[in-house]
Amino acid sequence: MTLAKRRPVCDHFPMRPLVRHLAFAISVLLASAPSLSAQRLARLEGEVTDSLHMRPLAGAVILVTRLEANASDFLTALADERGRFRLDSLAAGRYVVTVAHAILDSLDLTLPPREVDIAEGGRARLELALPSGATLRARACPGIGLPRSTGAVVGILNDAERDEPLAGATVAVDWMDMTLDRTTMRPSLVPRSASVRTDSTGAFRFCGVPTDTYLLVQVQRNERAGSVVRITVPDAVGVTVLRLSFSEAAARALAAAGDTVRDESALPPLTGTASVSGVVRSLAGQPLEGAEVRVMDAASVSRTDASGTFTLSALPAGTQLLEVRRVGYLVTQQRLELRGGRTSTADVTLRTIVTLDSVRVVAQRTRYREATDRQRRAAGSGTFLTDEQISRLAATETSELFQRMGGFRVSGDGLAARLYVQRGLMSIVGGPCPANIVIDGFQHQDINLVRPAHIGIMEIYRGPAGAPTEYESACGVVVIWTKR
Repeated sequence: MTLAKRRPVCDHFPMRPLVRHLAFAISVLLASAPSLSAQRLARLEGEVTDSLHMRPLAGAVILVTRLEANASDFLTALADERGRFRLDSLAAGRYVVTVAHAILDSLDLTLPPREVDIAEGGRARLELALPSGATLRARACPGIGLPRSTGAVVGILNDAERDEPLAGATVAVDWMDMTLDRTTMRPSLVPRSASVRTDSTGAFRFCGVPTDTYLLVQVQRNERAGSVVRITVPDAVGVTVLRLSFSEAAARALAAAGDTVRDESALPPLTGTASVSGVVRSLAGQPLEGAEVRVMDAASVSRTDASGTFTLSALPAGTQLLEVRRVGYLVTQQRLELRGGRTSTADVTLRTIVTLDSVRVVAQRTRYREATDRQRRAAGSGTFLTDEQISRLAATETSELFQRMGGFRVSGDGLAARLYVQRGLMSIVGGPCPANIVIDGFQHQDINLVRPAHIGIMEIYRGPAGAPTEYESACGVVVIWTKR
């Protein structure tokens, strides 16, 4: 008996189609293997340096964009406290790298982009840096060698009503130069000023102004003058970029400088149709209730509510100065750009003026050593009041102490109180000469931010003679050290 030839069991299954599918899949995998190898990921790393202050540029944002056609790669990295950054998982190719940071924004500066080729599976490194102060000075004032202690102010002036460049206006700057009398070997302050006219694009530039010194800036046009803005040029940077706007309708008549100090109340407040609203917070982010908010030279005053919110209306258009005061906090001023018929937004953060810490009370004697040393060297040029002397005067507000002294004038009370010297240098608007109030080392504070009972020692100078050289004293200076 002959057995019939049997087919293998597997013949019952569609082997040929399955083999074909498997073969196709394997071929696809084999074909794709070189492609996967070509896509071995690469790394980009580096450091960003703040050449202005000679330190790492912490918090810089690194923007990386792939340049290949149809590429959509756009990555960002944040520089750490050492200025280091790192981006992994990058495909091979050519990239452009840029840097963003608040310092660059404040200088209205964009660093030139850097291009880098990243090889497959490789590692590329970039060293990025802000320009140095010398470089920025050279860019701001080409062909003019600006040494340290001098710098530049460059800016643009716009018409606040039409939102377009304002040509032919005068931008004036005042400051104080410190000189040394070779006979007495005592420093003195000499008033200086400069002015330029804006070009057809509204641009202006000052070269050779002092750095780390307060500069008073004012726009003048057609016998009208805008509000005075106070700025500084940091010596490490060497350049300050200033954007201003001016509304002729909301400006005062240009005041001629005189020999006598005019009363501040004689100047009518500025008005207009602009408004501003915002929130006042502490450094911790908590809303601050009861802070006094006003625009300098304007009549409108507001106090923040429980949510820290304020609103000011009937304000003049143009560049204005917003001032915020609250007991226990440093006075804060910041520039505003206001437009007629519009509401601008301005949020403000206040810093505490003193943090009481009972653990540090043992340092009280050391804390006043600098003041007592000056008292021994004063030779009659300054007046010094101790906490015991202040207590005997029984004043409820610090400004009351000066109502009994010669050489000073007090205007107003509470947080609105202002202290002026009877004779002093005039500002570019011919206004009164306000004494510089220094509280625990912070200049230009309010005289009534500290109660008399909280003062440990107070130094009073009616002018630059004998005053501490680290503080502005052309209009007198009052140095207050609080108790701990």
